[in-house]
Amino acid sequence: MGTEIAGIRDSSPQESVIRRMTRLSLEHNAVNLSQGITDEPVLYDLAWAGIAAILGGSDEGAEQLHALTLCDLLVRNAGNDHLNHSLKDLCAILQPQHDRYNQYSFPYGLPELREAIADYTRRFYAFRPNPETQITVTAGATEGLSSTLRALCNPGDSVIVLQPFHEMYPNQASLFGLRCEYVTLREKSDGWVLDKDEWTIAAKRARALILNTPHNPTGKVFSETELAFIADLCCEHDLFLITDEIYEHILYGDSVHICPATLAGMAKRTIVINAITKTANASGWRVGWVISPEQHTPRIRAVHDTLVVQAPTPLQKGAEHLLQLPDAIFKNIHKPFLQKRNLLLKALQSTGFKITPPDGSYYLFADYRSVPTLCDMNATDAALYMTREIGVTPVPGDNFYATGSEGDRYLRFAFCRTLDSLSEAAERLKKLKT
Repeated sequence: MGTEIAGIRDSSPQESVIRRMTRLSLEHNAVNLSQGITDEPVLYDLAWAGIAAILGGSDEGAEQLHALTLCDLLVRNAGNDHLNHSLKDLCAILQPQHDRYNQYSFPYGLPELREAIADYTRRFYAFRPNPETQITVTAGATEGLSSTLRALCNPGDSVIVLQPFHEMYPNQASLFGLRCEYVTLREKSDGWVLDKDEWTIAAKRARALILNTPHNPTGKVFSETELAFIADLCCEHDLFLITDEIYEHILYGDSVHICPATLAGMAKRTIVINAITKTANASGWRVGWVISPEQHTPRIRAVHDTLVVQAPTPLQKGAEHLLQLPDAIFKNIHKPFLQKRNLLLKALQSTGFKITPPDGSYYLFADYRSVPTLCDMNATDAALYMTREIGVTPVPGDNFYATGSEGDRYLRFAFCRTLDSLSEAAERLKKLKT
């Protein structure tokens, strides 16, 4: 890859190209559309629940904070010159003598959060995993995948990885001595399609299959028919299906997310990985979970405990509160993303990019071969040119592939930034026309 992001993909874990592009974006004062992080605030209900847990320190303390009025706070600070004191100083009196939520808790998650995850799963997918035997709270989806791969696979096993992929999938596989069997989605006139013959061949050699739907980076939402094919493949070849479902609520048009664990014969072989990251604009919170068949949960929990001990206790309380919010909150999450998608899609298409509009997630995987300024560059050089000269940072498409040359024509743009940031990016993209 280019001199600034040099590195050859081999069998060992690689530094994240996406993170390196973020650093380059900062260096060149570009609009950073490389990494799937927003510059918008976290969902307020989540933030407040976390604050209440940190400051309140216990169920009782947090509940008192939830009910606290400004008048109550001022009364408790009687004798102070309230207007000349900071909020920090006024709130110091609220900290309790005894604390629970800033300390170690159950390694596999607070009981109340596991109950909330079970109820949330039943609300949206009509099955309720057992909080005691099937749910493990993790330090984000990334750690959830890592613990799952190490628990279920042995060094030398093969794992099916779908190209284009998030870079953590092959990196984590290599970390645990696993071999990747790559299958490829290909862009056709009717969208991104899978090659069933290719998948069938790969399944004969594999222990597990990693499936991300809605998909990063293409935005594909796997249909019921496609998922039925994958389920049949897993049943026939005795594969674990490990699903990454963090974009579950970011859907457009008539797209519907189906949790593969609900398909016939799949409950006993599907491991669901999820997190609050995308749902609540909270990528820095690192709270996720794994839903697994109960016979595999003890090993997943043991690996999780060894790797990270636990997810942060007060942030688990925030996640618990988030998952108990009304259905309408989750069903409307996609609306601002749809507006952002359409803004950036139009801006890119107007300069010559060819893009299949995504049905889910918040990325545009854009073919740049029809952009005169970029068409003769490889993907890395195109991404660097965009960053240095245009002031908009994508990720080179070849970062999402390990085999073949499919990625050489793509750049990935994330549209999870504010409308102001995306509007600025759209304005800068006009330089590609000159």
